[in-house]
Parts: sequence; structure tokens; C-alpha cells
Amino acid sequence: MELTRAAFDDLRRSIHRLCGIVLSEDKEYLVRHRLEPVVRQAGCRSFDEFRVKLSGAEAIQLQEAIISAITTQETAFFRDRHPFDALRQQILPELVQSRRAASAASRRPIRIWCAAAATGQEPYSLAILIHELAGASQPSGLKPEDFSIMATDVSAKALATARAAAYERRQVERGLTAGQIHKYFEHCGDHWVARPALRKLVEFRRVNLIQPFSGLGTFEVILCRNVLIYFDDATRRKICDQFFAMLSDGGWLLLGSAENLYGISDRFVSVRFGDTLVYRKPPLTRSPNP
Repeated sequence: MELTRAAFDDLRRSIHRLCGIVLSEDKEYLVRHRLEPVVRQAGCRSFDEFRVKLSGAEAIQLQEAIISAITTQETAFFRDRHPFDALRQQILPELVQSRRAASAASRRPIRIWCAAAATGQEPYSLAILIHELAGASQPSGLKPEDFSIMATDVSAKALATARAAAYERRQVERGLTAGQIHKYFEHCGDHWVARPALRKLVEFRRVNLIQPFSGLGTFEVILCRNVLIYFDDATRRKICDQFFAMLSDGGWLLLGSAENLYGISDRFVSVRFGDTLVYRKPPLTRSPNP
């Protein structure tokens, strides 16, 4: 199916407006490959016909299809592994310690936000990590319910998969041990479904990061991995400014291994744990007593 230059440029603008993704001029193949099934499903014979239809009565439905098709849903359980090692060995134990030191009246669950959850493997990996941390902490009284995970994505289709929490064997075997699979998932037909103990820790919501999202509240940890690379610098700055405002004092921001805040924000302090570079909102410094 032919993709004219006019149609390509129009679709690039629409994609940027819908979800902030910037497509360079050499991405014609990607647009054709990802969107041609959407164009055919819409009953259009060409991309030019499709872009005309985008301004009609079916616009919202077609926009949803574009977002689901164009956003990258590459993910895996415990993807890259080392960020989860940093969470297990350093970040979460420190947060648990701070929570214990707080007064009972001010104590609340430690909130973690997966800002691009895709089909759910990342938040469920966190839920597994939290269960393992709580199990290893006995008899300290730490419970999985002392944590709360918010998982968001721009794709309604991806979120539907995440909420269902049903994965093929190849998906669970990519990143999980046999013991983790059998402990945290139930075998149902051709799929492995996350057990209720995992699922109750995660709340899913649809969030578009190019729109204001500060209403989600305050978090101790935000994971936004392998997302900022698709945005322009202005969008990255706007998103990171909101992350900074939403993190509690001393809170942590984890990006993808190919991402950094150089030239985007100087408000965070970078901290390295082994192979993982993370960013921290400076802790609140208290003035000494007079």
C-alpha cells in the first residue's frame, strides 16, 4: 500500500499530537508496517483515504487504534535485571527503614509508579520482588500490603492485557525462574495467570504522559523506562518536571539503560548502584536546632 509523502507527514503530526512520539523522516517503513493493518481494518484502500477518515466521525476510534499500533510494547519480566537488583538490595530496603521510623499516624504504603506498564510484566515483576522482600524480612512484620503499585500506559489495548494478567509460556519463561512461575502464576489452558496475591498489589490506569498527570499523587519510586527516548526535549523536560514534583523528598526515578537526564533536568541527584544509574530527588534537609 502506497504511503505518499503528504500522508506520511500528516500521520507523523497526528502521532506526535496523540502520544508525543517523534518520528523522523526515515521512519516511513515503520509507519507503513505498523499502521497498514489499521488502515485496512478501517476499510480504507490507501493511507490518503485513511487520513481523511481520521477527521471524520470515527476519529476517536481510529486514534485509539493508531496509539496501540505505533507505541512500542516491548517488555519482559525483570527486564534488564540490574534495575531490579538495585530496588531489591538498596532502594526498597531504605524506603522500608524510613517507613518504620515514621510515626504510626503518618505511615502509609510505599507507592511505586510504573509510568509505561505496557502489557504488565514490569509491575508484576515489582509485585514479585515485594513478596520476596516481605518473605525474606520475616519476622520483621513487613507485609506486601505495605506497598502500592500504580501501573499506567497510553494504550488501552496493552492495559487490557495487563489487567487480564494472562501470559503465554514463552512470556513467563522470559525473566522468571521455574519457582517464581509456579509460586506466583496459575496454569490455565495455554496461559499462566498471575495469582490474586500479585494482582491485588497493582492498580492499572490509562495515562498519556504528554497530558498533565500530577493528580496521581505522590510516589516514593517512579519507573519510566525506555519511554523518554521517543519524545522531543521539550516533552521530556515537562514530564521530568512533573516527576520531580510528584516524588516524595528522597524519592527515586528509574529510567531505561539508554536514557539519562543530561540536558533535560539538573534537579535530580544521580546515584549509581552497580550497573544501574538512578536519579534521586534530594532529601529534605532540616535546619539545625538553634
